[in-house]
Amino acid sequence: MVQDKKIIKGLALADLNNMGGKYVANWRVFKPEIDYDVCIACGLCITYCPEAAMDPRDDKKPVIDYRFCKGCGICANECPSTAITMKKEDEE
Repeated sequence: MVQDKKIIKGLALADLNNMGGKYVANWRVFKPEIDYDVCIACGLCITYCPEAAMDPRDDKKPVIDYRFCKGCGICANECPSTAITMKKEDEE
């Protein structure tokens, strides 16, 4: 086994302290927006985010670190309550 991997319930995971990539700068086209009134705090978006750009708040609902979010839409796709929608980067 490689030393920089950890085994959690039979899965090999990369070093959890070094998850996420580099800043996306200004090339993201779409960004996720969360409707906290609809969010059920299931944590699936946090789990599936490939860049680890989401963290739970105190109430377990996600908060997005847009410095790392690449706008892939996986979080919106996995959200069972459709609380996450993808918006064009320049829309408010």
